[in-house]
Amino acid sequence: VLHDAESVPSDASRAMRLMFDRGGQSDGFVWKAARRPVLSEMDVEIEVAATGLNFRDVMWSLGLLPDEALENGFTGPAIGMECAGVVSAVGPAVRDLRVGDRVVAFAGNAFASHVTVDRKTVAAVPEGLSTEAAATLPVAFLTAYYALVHLARLERGETVLIHGGAGGVGLAALQIAKLRGAKVIATAGSPDRRTLLRELGADHVFDSRTLAFVDDIARVTGGVGVDVVLNSLAAEAMERSVDCLKPFGRFLELGKRDFYANRHLGLRPFRNNLSYFGIDADQLLSAQASIVEKLFRELMAMFAAGELVPLPYRVFGAEDTGKAFRLMQRSGHVGKILVRPAKVTPPQPAAKPFTVDPQGLYLIVGGLGGFGQATAQWLADKGARHIVLMSRSTERAEQAAEALAALRARGVHVDLAGVDVADATALGRYFATLRAAKTPLKGVFHAAMVIDDGLARDLDRGRMEAVLRPKVAGARNLDQLTRRFDLDCFVLFSSATVLVGNPGQANYVAANAYLEGLAQRRRAEGLPGLAVSWGAIGDVGYLARNAAVNRAWSQRLGGAALSATDALAGLEALLALDGGDVRGAALGYARMDWAMVRKELLIAKTGLFEDLRLKDAASDGASMAAEELMRMLRELPEVEVHAKLADLIVSNITRTLRLPNADVDRNRPLSELGMDSLMMLELRGAVEEAMGIEIPLMSLTSSLTVVDVAKRLATMLRTQENALMSTQMSTLTQGHLEVPDSASDVQVATAAAAVAQRAKTVDGIL
Repeated sequence: VLHDAESVPSDASRAMRLMFDRGGQSDGFVWKAARRPVLSEMDVEIEVAATGLNFRDVMWSLGLLPDEALENGFTGPAIGMECAGVVSAVGPAVRDLRVGDRVVAFAGNAFASHVTVDRKTVAAVPEGLSTEAAATLPVAFLTAYYALVHLARLERGETVLIHGGAGGVGLAALQIAKLRGAKVIATAGSPDRRTLLRELGADHVFDSRTLAFVDDIARVTGGVGVDVVLNSLAAEAMERSVDCLKPFGRFLELGKRDFYANRHLGLRPFRNNLSYFGIDADQLLSAQASIVEKLFRELMAMFAAGELVPLPYRVFGAEDTGKAFRLMQRSGHVGKILVRPAKVTPPQPAAKPFTVDPQGLYLIVGGLGGFGQATAQWLADKGARHIVLMSRSTERAEQAAEALAALRARGVHVDLAGVDVADATALGRYFATLRAAKTPLKGVFHAAMVIDDGLARDLDRGRMEAVLRPKVAGARNLDQLTRRFDLDCFVLFSSATVLVGNPGQANYVAANAYLEGLAQRRRAEGLPGLAVSWGAIGDVGYLARNAAVNRAWSQRLGGAALSATDALAGLEALLALDGGDVRGAALGYARMDWAMVRKELLIAKTGLFEDLRLKDAASDGASMAAEELMRMLRELPEVEVHAKLADLIVSNITRTLRLPNADVDRNRPLSELGMDSLMMLELRGAVEEAMGIEIPLMSLTSSLTVVDVAKRLATMLRTQENALMSTQMSTLTQGHLEVPDSASDVQVATAAAAVAQRAKTVDGIL
């Protein structure tokens, strides 16, 4: 799998932190190295044992939290609010905690191996509680306690309705309500959860997935209603829950969807002295620190006294973080979900700068080519004073005369060797002379190549051998004949085409793939070896001499060619890495437009690329998808359009539900497939990104089938296409076309032809 190169801490301050990468092709959860901050006076650093997962984290990971939800919160634009672990360091002014103490805490960015928090948000784990069990306490119990006790003033004998009673906050609220002497009515979405709530002491338990609970509550309360509602339901279920309150009742809103959707709630029920409280633990932690500290202290005393007990929980390892988020997303859990952090990776050894031995000899095979000459100049800049440029023929020496003269003027001894590197006998004779020379051979750079492009079916044995021979036979000969020398470096110039492929260059790709395997084998045998998969190098060499090939490559990979100077600076960095790491024997160095790569090359959509941050693809992919869909709408029959859109929808549903495509019945309502409202929001976001259009919030509901959704999307796309056509017609009838002042005659002629063609299109429509 490919990864972005990223600098990370390499000292004792190293930590691991969970990052979410929306550009990836998988769940997007990646643990990466981060730096642990220096502690302030009242800071406490915790080595995390487990982090509690909350619904806010799931919403954030799906991109469903608006900016306003992040502005004033304790956590900010990050995931993780709570954790438990062991104190690993304390600030100078912290007196009551010591290294090694077990603690539980509210912490931003809590999905990490180490977190640093203010002393006020930390509490010692009560005796008798495991550290992991303590991680279930902070958010769930603080939220429930703040709501029921601090805001609602729940009293003995009152009745409270707890929606989502089997979730973390719901189970905490059940304990607190029973401790206060209240009667509890709870709801849950499955029979198993409802059974659990009854066993845990709820007086009445009803189904939260229908509105029947309203009549059920009226029945069990004799039509009076309840004193308090702790609500996590949305839309109509939320509104009907308000109707369940008796006069002077208190409504405690935990949900966020209605807030950010700006849903309207009628005020008529509030004529009966009802109170409404919007509750957000994230804001509470940020704005009411003194209240949090007081309530948290009271809660810990109750746990120490055995009046409250931790929640049931399920623990996931760091490698299963995505599974944990998915489980909460589909409400498949009871109590709390905990995640153990990734272990801190060992520090990487400090890079040893690549140095050149001024007393040594450096051989560049293919040295008379443009990039070979640039390599010679780079070696001279690094201090090399003895360089051999080897080529099958020295006839090209005249073209390199100026460069050779410049090197010699700098005091560099440059020799030319007319040797075919693929001829083992001739190359052996040459190396025999080197062994007898006083200047020891210290480095080899194999840059020789032959290009003969063509479709694989058209490549006969001769054309294959012409391309394979200099690279494969040449590299094999260099490998065998240099083993008697004490080399500092053995570098093989490969190509990024090995990574992404290149139609028409099967022979060239195969030859370079051999180089990468050879470099890995050499390192496995304890020999120096590095194969560099170069991207396009535009100012020297083959692409500089072949403009048509350069344009084709640029179209396929984005047009951002490297200069020889940039490429060789990269080579220096690669040579400074650990030369004994077999995995690092074949490395790529290229500048690529990943959006273009994904558009042009199917391999870029495979799992090999899933961990890359394809930011360009994320930003540009929508527009490309929209263009493709518009083309499809214009050229395909309607039934085929519906089928292709249905395929798109099914692929996103199966990714969300972890189902095989064959298990999705396209004529069943999505709700019957297991798609709830949150999953529908995720589906809407994924389809918007793939199609490049904005989908109205209420246009995709779980009552629709895949076929229904496909038809709706087709209608939206046709509406967008018609609007675009109207705009073009308006522009054409006004005779307006923008042509840059610097446009050439060809550009103007092309633009004029485009106007004429569009005019014909308009005439046809009219």
